Amino acid sequence: MKGQVYKAHSNSYYVWCDQKLHKCGARGVLKLRGSEICVGDYVTFEKGVITAVLDRRNRFIRPNVANVDVIVAVISPEPKPDYYLVDKLLISAIKEDVEFLIAVNKTDVDKNLVDKVKNEYGHLGIDIMEISAKSMEGIDDLKEKLKGRLAVLAGQSAAGKTSIINSMFGLELKTGELSEKIQRGKHTTTRSEIFEFGEYKIVDSPGFAVIEAMVNIDELPECYPDYFEVASECKFRGCSHISEPDCKVKELVNNGKFSEDRYRRYVEIYNEISKRREVYEKD
Repeated sequence: MKGQVYKAHSNSYYVWCDQKLHKCGARGVLKLRGSEICVGDYVTFEKGVITAVLDRRNRFIRPNVANVDVIVAVISPEPKPDYYLVDKLLISAIKEDVEFLIAVNKTDVDKNLVDKVKNEYGHLGIDIMEISAKSMEGIDDLKEKLKGRLAVLAGQSAAGKTSIINSMFGLELKTGELSEKIQRGKHTTTRSEIFEFGEYKIVDSPGFAVIEAMVNIDELPECYPDYFEVASECKFRGCSHISEPDCKVKELVNNGKFSEDRYRRYVEIYNEISKRREVYEKD
């Protein structure tokens, strides 16, 4: 039989097939490499044993989830938007070729934030949606975007991710209560899990905050579409846009054509990945 892994706990995997969950173990080499079986994986199984993991379209390491169709970055006026987090979500989406959209929540509180977000990301062709879980503005449009797809809602705590899910599906969940309400196991609040609401699949991940792919230092400039577009005008091929002279990206930043704040965050992320590589090479 063929199904999709909806939940993983210890050495047990819960595979959705024929409208029910099947508890499975992993056979042979898969058992030895069990950490490589991700929530979202399509697998074959028989008699309660997973026999093979089918090819993935994408995979994320934080949380450990695969075959994602769309990432929704949720931001709101309260708390103050963390654009550094949005940048990292976007980088991961581009790296794994996953559709990315931004849902600006709480438009009933402050509509000015939408203009700020559009100034920061609108030139990248990203779909920026105005929504309000309280007034239901834009909720139907968001549901249409997610219909029939495996979606991850990510963003800061208190940005309104749970409220959005409540509004979309007529629930009354409290923050962090999704796994408990569905009642698929007391450990699910600390592990990734897929919840199905009719034609919708939502990933509930630890903290409901970050979904991150492994991006190498050489790949980072390619995850910035606007930087990549002008990279051929840099003096050096493979320019990192950090310390090289005659860098077109830095020129455009200095001339106010590219966002200075976004470039500053780019440098922070670059340094973060660089330090991570140094630690890895020492080990």
